[in-house]
Amino acid sequence: EVEEYKNFRPDDPARKTKALLQMVQQFGVDFEKCIEGSGDQVDTSNLSGGAKINRIFHERFPFELVKMEFDEKELRKEISYAIKNIHGVRTGLFTPDLAFEAIVKKQIIKLKEPCLKCIDLVIQELINTVRQSTNKLDSYPRLREETERIVTTHIRERDSKTKDQVLLLIDIELSYINTNHEDFIGFANAQQRTAANATKKRVMPNQVIRRGWLTINISIMKGGSKDYWFVLTAESLSWY
Repeated sequence: EVEEYKNFRPDDPARKTKALLQMVQQFGVDFEKCIEGSGDQVDTSNLSGGAKINRIFHERFPFELVKMEFDEKELRKEISYAIKNIHGVRTGLFTPDLAFEAIVKKQIIKLKEPCLKCIDLVIQELINTVRQSTNKLDSYPRLREETERIVTTHIRERDSKTKDQVLLLIDIELSYINTNHEDFIGFANAQQRTAANATKKRVMPNQVIRRGWLTINISIMKGGSKDYWFVLTAESLSWY
């Protein structure tokens, strides 16, 4: 160690650069550990970092979806008006696709607000994690300030791009409603299900309703009462 620091100069640019890189790298490691949950110290009193982001995705976002209120009476009225407006002067037999799409698209659009709110919450938590990870740079206020500024600016830039991608995904869902999906019954699928149920009923075996021993006591029978094994099915009654 003496040999290492024998020619040490505090103003050596190489040592300053090395120290700067080490502190920045340590900040990156600490930030990653906070997000991944592999830190050396585990907080047992509050959620932080990646745990809060996980909670936003799996608890807060579903809660925001549940909070969306749907007035069933109003929705039925909208569906009725949409169907009537599509048919015009004619009386239709089936629900037109345009009426169905108009109602469904209005519901899909409502997903935008909860999605954007979820992004804002995640971004805020990332910024809080950045500030928490720069605590070790307190001895160098200017370095800490500049590090926070650069990383926060990058996160803000990703914020706008993330929102653009989420809105684009919702717009993609709005552009085409796949009514041929298995989640939609539709006329063709309903017809197939009806035919399948009818076939199932036809091939169903004779179902046994009750079986067991039964004692019959009739005066005209020789030997008095006798025990018989009865089998009652949907189509017949047999005894042995």
